[in-house]
Amino acid sequence: QFDSVFSDIHIHAAKIGMLGNAAIIEIVAEKIKQFTPKNLVLDPVMISQSGHKLLEDEAIFLLKTKLIPLATLITPNLPEAAALLNCKEAKTVTDMEHQAQELLALGAKAVLIKGGHMNAQDSVDVLAFNDKLHHFSAPRIQTHNTHGTGCTLSAAITANLAYGLNLVSAIEHAKIYLTGALDAAKSHQLGKGDGPVHHFYSLW
Repeated sequence: QFDSVFSDIHIHAAKIGMLGNAAIIEIVAEKIKQFTPKNLVLDPVMISQSGHKLLEDEAIFLLKTKLIPLATLITPNLPEAAALLNCKEAKTVTDMEHQAQELLALGAKAVLIKGGHMNAQDSVDVLAFNDKLHHFSAPRIQTHNTHGTGCTLSAAITANLAYGLNLVSAIEHAKIYLTGALDAAKSHQLGKGDGPVHHFYSLW
């Protein structure tokens, strides 16, 4: 699939989400080195929304050593940032700032720690990039329909980078989009459990 797509189409930006195991991470890293997309957003999906570990230790090690150094941006949530650093989960925005700066040492060009898991009135994400810290804040939407929030944010950032926006603008626009998708989904009911965000709200 990599060979078919990258040899046929000029890729402006690519996003990596959940990877199943160490073998897949090895192959993805090899192909990224081969095709070198201009922008690479890595969402290190390591821990489920319910707190379960999704990658074995060997796979996490390869993620840190082989994929993160290739990334334009990594977008861990609070539990994932703590797992990557082998430390306690951030409890404050100041904690997030320190962890974002520490994660830069893994080799990515930029780090965005997502603060959606934090119990606060506003949802604040922290970006460490070019020796600067940026905050992206939005009112917290009270809804059970939150499935896909992290994946949606990283995908929207990737799309904005492909359109040619700079990194800070790409994140700003993605944050606005995700907040709207959460707000539009709050009155929906899909199935018996918690539902997804409403990706297509802006078209309705």
